[in-house]
Amino acid sequence: MSSETPPGLEPLLQMDKIMIFQKMEPIEVILGIETVNKYEVKNNLNQQIYYALEKSNICCRVCCGSSRAMKIRIIDNTDTEVMCLIRSLRCQTCWCPCCLQEMEVQAPPGQPIGYVIQRWNACMPRFSIQNKSRHTVLRICGPCCQSGCCKSVHFKTNGVCSEL
Repeated sequence: MSSETPPGLEPLLQMDKIMIFQKMEPIEVILGIETVNKYEVKNNLNQQIYYALEKSNICCRVCCGSSRAMKIRIIDNTDTEVMCLIRSLRCQTCWCPCCLQEMEVQAPPGQPIGYVIQRWNACMPRFSIQNKSRHTVLRICGPCCQSGCCKSVHFKTNGVCSEL
């Protein structure tokens, strides 16, 4: 980020690591029903710098699961919305590379500053972070195995991941 840092995102300038923790809802764990997700965003000292709230339709959560359309509001510790993430309903299977995930990033809300674009890969999650001009500025690569109860999933950026 530069001197053009949107208001409220200044704490990100001094961070080299971001940890995002999903707050688990008991009904989701017990019944396996997708609920509106809530997240804590913490720095490397485990201090909460933001929290995130999902807004999505209950029918989409039930019928479309993790592929659903959603809006995620990123809120700072003063209860000010500093960022908004918007994702349309898209496919997420590796067998359908024509309709992969895409998310618009707005900061402040209503002003697009970039995009997160899923890149096709048969085995591992791959994403490109693009600026508002849609030029890739960062690549993110995830592990082959992303699931596991109460386990962290680590993503790496740029030179530490190879494009297949």
